[in-house]
Amino acid sequence: MSQQRLQHRQPLLAANTSSDDNTSGVSTSGSNTPENGYGSAGSEQESEDRNADAAHRHMSSSTETFFHIVCITAGTGILQLPYALKSGGWIGVLYIALAAAISAYCGKILIRCLYHKHGVRLKSYSEVAEAAFGPRGRMVLRTLKDLNLLGVVGIYIVLAGVSINSLAVGSAVEHLGARFWIAASSVAVWAAVVLAREVHDVFFLSIFGTLTTVVMVVIVICLGISDSEFLHTRPPTKLVDFNMAPISLASICYSFGGNLNWPDLEGSMKSPKKWSMTLSLATGFVAFIYLCVAIVGYGVYGDYVRSPIFLNLPPGLAVVAAEAMITAHVLLTCPILLTAVFIEAERDMSINSGTLSSARERLYRAGFRSLVIVVIALFALFVSDFSKIVPVLGAFAASLVYDLSVSTYSPDGRVFQVEYAQKAVDNSGTAIGLRVKDGVVLAVEKIKHSRLLVPNSNKRIMTAGKHIGVASAGWMSDTRHLVKRVRDEAHNYHSIYKADIPAKIIAERMGMYVQAYTLYSSVRPFGVSTLLACKDKDGPQLYMLEPSGEYVGYRGCAAGKGKQVAKTEIEKLNLEELTVREAVKEAARIIYTAHDEAKDKLFELELSWICAETNWLHSHVPQDVLEEAVQFAENSLDEDDEMDDEE
Repeated sequence: MSQQRLQHRQPLLAANTSSDDNTSGVSTSGSNTPENGYGSAGSEQESEDRNADAAHRHMSSSTETFFHIVCITAGTGILQLPYALKSGGWIGVLYIALAAAISAYCGKILIRCLYHKHGVRLKSYSEVAEAAFGPRGRMVLRTLKDLNLLGVVGIYIVLAGVSINSLAVGSAVEHLGARFWIAASSVAVWAAVVLAREVHDVFFLSIFGTLTTVVMVVIVICLGISDSEFLHTRPPTKLVDFNMAPISLASICYSFGGNLNWPDLEGSMKSPKKWSMTLSLATGFVAFIYLCVAIVGYGVYGDYVRSPIFLNLPPGLAVVAAEAMITAHVLLTCPILLTAVFIEAERDMSINSGTLSSARERLYRAGFRSLVIVVIALFALFVSDFSKIVPVLGAFAASLVYDLSVSTYSPDGRVFQVEYAQKAVDNSGTAIGLRVKDGVVLAVEKIKHSRLLVPNSNKRIMTAGKHIGVASAGWMSDTRHLVKRVRDEAHNYHSIYKADIPAKIIAERMGMYVQAYTLYSSVRPFGVSTLLACKDKDGPQLYMLEPSGEYVGYRGCAAGKGKQVAKTEIEKLNLEELTVREAVKEAARIIYTAHDEAKDKLFELELSWICAETNWLHSHVPQDVLEEAVQFAENSLDEDDEMDDEE
């Protein structure tokens, strides 16, 4: 904060001294009364309300504010920091230092925004938004801020209840269950927020919260270092992984959250001009303990580290104590987070000593805060009813954990990224393959998203070798990549063995290649299903390659959005008796039958074959054969429509 701004802040710190209790206070409302030398603030009633609100405020020292900042910031992501280093490599150490510097700088800039008008201090985030974007901006930001803080508190209560329940296993209170402990955690938070009036009143919670975090960090470091002595080989680590760097940086930046409370913390300080120094010291301390946990965790367990780090530590009383410490920290943070919501809401509802009697003020404040805690508790208890909301929790957990890496299995044995790749295939146009007695036919429904597209361009059936044809459903860019790989494999095989690559060999090699993209967190699966048509010494062959890397030989197969309809139609055919000429017509009919005219009105039919007519080379069918097949398909559809009308 500039020296000029700090000088403007000094008149706002004028103490209101009561002869009865000798308690000093300060208005954080930014009053602009004649007494402080800045002129009129507006209505006399508004000035009286603000001064009354200041009269009961207890100011926090720099030390108290330091503990508040550490308690709010530390713990939000400390246990996943070693895993964040695993994702990005040792460069994550620099990310932690960078995130700390950004967090401290943004906190200082935020407080400067509160003093953007000469001699006036804005009271909250919401007023900053109003000054920048008007009343609508205030409403939007206020809603997002309150929902954020209330939601975090609800999640913390659930986590605390579940953690206490796990710690109680094997004890006399084991039978009480998670819901009881969630309710108990809610009561504990309620007692703290009702008894606490201002940020200053929850100072003891910040001290205990900070101490629990420090104790937990010491336990993790000691256990990690002692466990390293029993490791026979040093686990692998990496300096930097650019593919996972964004995820690593995002995880680390998340660990420095808490700035929603900064305006209230700065406003409660006896000496606000020390805010910048206090914030820098607190953020630096948090960065130090973060670095200790991250370096020890990743240094000891390397790329085998898990999140949270407790999963790597040797089981025992020390780990239980560390879990208890982090649980206590989570609970102790809740009242501090809620203070930012309550102070602004109560100010808007005029719940202060200037408008209400002392007894009525306490009653209204307790009633309002109790109502908020009851709503949060009901939400927490509802979320804890896993039997009713397990699908939602499963999807939420998948989006937070199992979606982050293709190499991570979900508890029920699924790899979600591979399933999502299959969804990309299912949203594509239909592709089918028919292996008949004298050849193989491939057919594709190429959706035309614009009438301006050039006909017969951007083909979805390609020749990957003189005797290999590839049809695809899914991402076209992935198809081109795989076709190039097929060509490379076919060329390499021919250069070594002086023969065309057999269908089974090319399918096996491509299956291994595609499956490799489901093993590493730095890559993504291919969003395409590939139909391989080939002719080798065993005759015409047809294989389908899935995004998972699975490959299977088929008589007839289908992929894409119309695969269910296409499979049903293919099963009706006697493929062993069909000729390629007949198969071309049937393939066209099936594509037209599977086409959804309501969603995709424009499409182009592609047909190719491998047969004696082509000297067993893969090629697209001649134009006259294509037109004949299209006419056959349209006539078949017309006949079906007439039969439906007659019925």
